Amino acid sequence: MGAVRYLQNWRTFLTKYDHWRFLFAELNKLVYLRSYTQDLDDTGKEQCLHHAAKWLIRAQEQGATNGCGTYYFNTGWTSDYPETTGYIIPSLLRYARYEKAQWSLEAEKAALQAGEWLLAVQRDDGGWPGGYVEQNRPSVVFNSGQILRGMLALYEYNKDPRWKEAALRGIEWIWAQLDEHGRFSQNDYMGAIRVYGTYVVAPILDWLPHFPENRDSWNALATRHLSWVCTQQNEVGWFANCDNTQHKNDKPIIHTIAYTIDGMWNAGLALNNEDFKASALLPARVLATDFLTRGILNGRYTANWSGVEAFIPTGGAQLAIVWHSMYVQTREAIWKEAYEKMNTLLCVIARRGARQSKDSLGALQGSFPMWGRYEPFGLPNWATKYFLDTLLNER
Repeated sequence: MGAVRYLQNWRTFLTKYDHWRFLFAELNKLVYLRSYTQDLDDTGKEQCLHHAAKWLIRAQEQGATNGCGTYYFNTGWTSDYPETTGYIIPSLLRYARYEKAQWSLEAEKAALQAGEWLLAVQRDDGGWPGGYVEQNRPSVVFNSGQILRGMLALYEYNKDPRWKEAALRGIEWIWAQLDEHGRFSQNDYMGAIRVYGTYVVAPILDWLPHFPENRDSWNALATRHLSWVCTQQNEVGWFANCDNTQHKNDKPIIHTIAYTIDGMWNAGLALNNEDFKASALLPARVLATDFLTRGILNGRYTANWSGVEAFIPTGGAQLAIVWHSMYVQTREAIWKEAYEKMNTLLCVIARRGARQSKDSLGALQGSFPMWGRYEPFGLPNWATKYFLDTLLNER
C-alpha cells in the first residue's frame, strides 16, 4: 500500500467518533499488553473462540452471495472472496462439531451454502478466480488450492460426489501450471513465481485417500515443487521469493512465511520426507524463539531474520497452528509454549476494548496496532479463520 493511500485511510478512519474509541483502546492495549496477556484466562479464550465463529458466520451471511466477505472500518464489507471462503469452510464445519459450540447449526449451514457458491463460481478450466468475486479475475493457482480444502471438508462431511468432482478438476488444472523446474510459473498470484505453493501442494496430498490411483504421480509432482522451494531457502531457514508483493520481496510478511512453513511441514508429513520437515522446522523454531523472547513478532523479516513493521496477527495465528502440529509430532516443549502464548496474545488483540457492532465483534484484525501497514483498519476474514482454528486446537 502506497503512502498516499495509507494516509487517506487514516483520514477516513478519524472521521467517526467510534473509531476514536478504538484508537484510544488500541493505545491502551499497546501500553499494558503484558498485563492483559497475563490476566487472560481459559474462560476468556473460550469466549473469543465462540465470538470468532459467530463473526465468520456473519461474514458469510452478510453478502449478496453465499461466499465470505471481509470488513473494513473505513469502507464496510467487501464482495465475497472465493479463496478464503474455501478454507473457511473446514473451520465452520469443525466448529459445528465442537462439543461446546453455541452456533453449530448456523456454522454447518454457512459452510454448506458457501460450498454451493464455490461450485457455481468454478471456472471452465477447473480453477477458481483470484481476488474478490466482483473483480472477475481468471483462475489462480494459490486461490484454487485453498478451495480444495473446503471441497475436502465438505466431501468428508456428506460424501456428495460434486465436491470430489470439482476438486479433481481443480487439482488437474493446478498441476498443469507446474513447470519442469518445480515452479508454479503460470497463472499464479501477480504472475510471480513464489514458494508458498507449498500451501497448495499440501491440500492436494490430503485428497489422495480419495484418489489412490493418482498417488505416485501426485507425490512425484509434489516432490518436484517442494524440492525447488528448498533451493530458495538460506542457511538460517529464510525463504526467498516468499512475499505477496514485488517491492517487498526482500522482507516477506509472516502471513506468507507461515503459508510456506505450514505447507512444507504438512506435505513433508504426507510424503514422510525428513528433508522437507526439517526445512519447515528451522524457520518455525527461529520465529518461535523470537516470539517467546520478545512476546510479539514483527510483520516482516529480512534474510537474516531481522524484523520490521508491525505485527500481523494473521501470520501469528497461522504459526500457532503449525507450532501445535509440530508439538503433536515431536512433543518438544517449545512448540506448546509458543502456540499457547500466541493464542493468548491473539485473544487480547481481538478483544478491542471498545463498543463494537456485529460487523466487528469477535474478528481478528489485520495488523496490531490496527493501523499497521498490512490490511490497515481491516478485519480480513482469513485472520479470523486461522484464529478460530488455533483456538480449537488448544481446546
